[in-house]
Amino acid sequence: MMLTLSALLFENGLPNLPVLLIEPHRNRAGVWRIKFSYETGEPLSMDVDQASAMAPRLHQIGEDDLAGEVEDAIRTAARYASM
Repeated sequence: MMLTLSALLFENGLPNLPVLLIEPHRNRAGVWRIKFSYETGEPLSMDVDQASAMAPRLHQIGEDDLAGEVEDAIRTAARYASM
């Protein structure tokens, strides 16, 4: 059975809504996370490891643009964390 975008997002705690922005975000504890902002509702975030596991699965189902945005945010978060 082929995984759908909706199922993959649900599995990772994200809604199946258009994402306005995917970016690195440092939480109050100083840990870099990946934040997903939507037109409606509050932004949601996940840890970098979870996002890193989700990106290749997005590629597998043909969601290359979304995967690329997640990968860019992961690279930026890693760069910020190393400063």
